[in-house]
Amino acid sequence: MSNQGLYRVDEQAEELVRLQRLVKGSILTGSDQELNAFFGDLKSAVIIVDTDYRIMYLNNTATNLNIDKSFDAVKGTLVIEYIKRILHSDTLLNFYESLINRTELKLESGFALSRIEKLHFHPIANEGFVVKILLDELYTVSASNLFRYFPGMPIGYFGFDLLPGRKLSVRFVGDNFHSLFPFMDMERLLKEEKYLLNFVHPEDLPDTLSKLQSNRRSKDVMNLELRMVNEQGDSKWFRIIAGRFSEKTEKHFWLGYIEDIHEKKSAAIDREKLVHETLDDERHRMSMELHDGLGQNLVALNLYISSLASQENEETVGTCRQLTIDSIMLMKSMCYNLAPPELDKGLLHALDIFFGKSNELSTSIEYVYQAKVGNVKPLESERAYNIFRIVQEFVTNSRKYASCTKVECEVTVRKQKTILMLHDNGVGFDIDKIKNGFGLKNMQNRAKIADARLELTSNPGEGTLLILEF
Repeated sequence: MSNQGLYRVDEQAEELVRLQRLVKGSILTGSDQELNAFFGDLKSAVIIVDTDYRIMYLNNTATNLNIDKSFDAVKGTLVIEYIKRILHSDTLLNFYESLINRTELKLESGFALSRIEKLHFHPIANEGFVVKILLDELYTVSASNLFRYFPGMPIGYFGFDLLPGRKLSVRFVGDNFHSLFPFMDMERLLKEEKYLLNFVHPEDLPDTLSKLQSNRRSKDVMNLELRMVNEQGDSKWFRIIAGRFSEKTEKHFWLGYIEDIHEKKSAAIDREKLVHETLDDERHRMSMELHDGLGQNLVALNLYISSLASQENEETVGTCRQLTIDSIMLMKSMCYNLAPPELDKGLLHALDIFFGKSNELSTSIEYVYQAKVGNVKPLESERAYNIFRIVQEFVTNSRKYASCTKVECEVTVRKQKTILMLHDNGVGFDIDKIKNGFGLKNMQNRAKIADARLELTSNPGEGTLLILEF
């Protein structure tokens, strides 16, 4: 066979020179053993086709491409049956045309399998054809095998660019990505920068965007949990674990896995909810016992002491009565702190009542409360309770130690986050010298439980400011 009839896949494809020597006479007679010695372990898929368009040889990569469970790629199969499973219909027409006209074809898009990067089709003189399928180097052999042998795994492999402006552009996805997200259009996913983010649950989107922006500037491995919502409004929990591919050559490119963790996450949420409900019930029970048990005893004791009053023991009885009254007030305060009834109607309502009562009871401190919010999202009872207790802690400390004349509380919403600011005009203090004071540790612990960011600033003579973001 003349050398003139051999077209190279590309200038670097020296293997086709070897293929030329294996093609003898008018048919392809190179044995599988000879062909495997050269093509068997290539990462690219190589298919040799005769003049009747039937497959004469497939290397290991072509056989294991896993294009369709219902189709076996074997010798003697029409190459059309193989190719139509890896090309979209519009691109397939180009392949048909080249096959019929025996012309060279190079494709770099239009593939049904995401890990395919290019397809080269070349006639070999009058003896047949060679099809070479180049796979994306980033789709590793180990990942390919993992999903081939375990297609039902709830994990998707994908590569994406983290771009400025909180944009996530998917560059490629693994073959089983669609099994995780059957409601997504895979072509739009690869073309539109914000397509994937459109399916993130609205409540999780702000935090997800914030973490993506933070990771874009970081070298750490990304690990985030979020809910994805389908077109019917049903949501499922997923975890994304990803790392930057190369700081030097691919500054914005990340490789990662997305895992279905819905069952595990739902079970954890149910357990957490059960714990919170149990704690709420326990707080209400303790509050009722204090109020109905100890409280009634103290009130009765106060009445009996009043009946014993006389000139001889007036001072002693007065002292006992004052101690009893103080105990009753303390008990009421404990009951209120354990289970503020106003919280049943929401955090903002509870704060409004709290500052209103504080004004009624105070003669020296002015309490100001403002809530500049629209449709602020409701909080779970446990989060609302801990934020309310932080506010109580701040107000109590201001009243006891700050020598202030005014305590202000303002609630606003910024970028879908609720901002609560507390300020007193008191004497202030040096935070570095009182890190364990001012109830700071207790407030920080409650902020962590409520998934809130706490910032406390104070200077001697300048009052104290606390900011909560949640």
